[in-house]
Amino acid sequence: MKIFRLMTWSLLPLMALLWIPSSSGAQGAAGFKSNVSVPLGCGCRPQDETDLNSRIKQVEAAMKEYDALIKEWEAKEKGAKEPLLLTSENRRSVQGSVGFRMSSVRTSNARSFKAETDPSCTTTIEPNATLCLRGALQDHELVHKKACDANKSANPFVDWRDKQRVVDYMKEEKAGYQKEWDRLQDEVNKMQAFCSLDASTRDILIKAAAQQDNETNAVKNLEFYTTHLD
Repeated sequence: MKIFRLMTWSLLPLMALLWIPSSSGAQGAAGFKSNVSVPLGCGCRPQDETDLNSRIKQVEAAMKEYDALIKEWEAKEKGAKEPLLLTSENRRSVQGSVGFRMSSVRTSNARSFKAETDPSCTTTIEPNATLCLRGALQDHELVHKKACDANKSANPFVDWRDKQRVVDYMKEEKAGYQKEWDRLQDEVNKMQAFCSLDASTRDILIKAAAQQDNETNAVKNLEFYTTHLD
């Protein structure tokens, strides 16, 4: 009986979430039905579009610069007796060159946000990063986190990158920017499809997605409580 009561009360909100109010109107319902497969865009404001397009240009500039720097440092290493490691000086030099290229193509009013993965493999992204840019930053940092998890030192005071080759560091950075570029392009494509819909249809799609998330969470909660009941 205890499990039955729990299931009954848990299913009630699910039924409510699946109900679409009649006030949405026949036109809104038809718009939802014909566009139900359209993914949600991260935003439809001009500023969101500016941010995405600007970041794409910056990322492309970064990858192009890394390609040039990788060739340059590979040539240097051929003439060196030992591998060229990522000293603080070398790292500043590389980041300075890439940063300059990125700043030269940035749209003046575009927003940008910082993200980093520290030597302990903890990733930090600026809390106010927008929905349109956050996912791309996360994808970029995931590349660094995977590299960090595979190579980090047991000593928390030792930075594993001190023993990393400059070329390997730059290849890792380029891979991160490639992942970021892929996500940014995906966000642009979703924005174009979603924002071309009328506002009422977009609103219904957003509410339907929220209902689906709530339903999924409710089912998970139900499974948890039924599993842990005495």
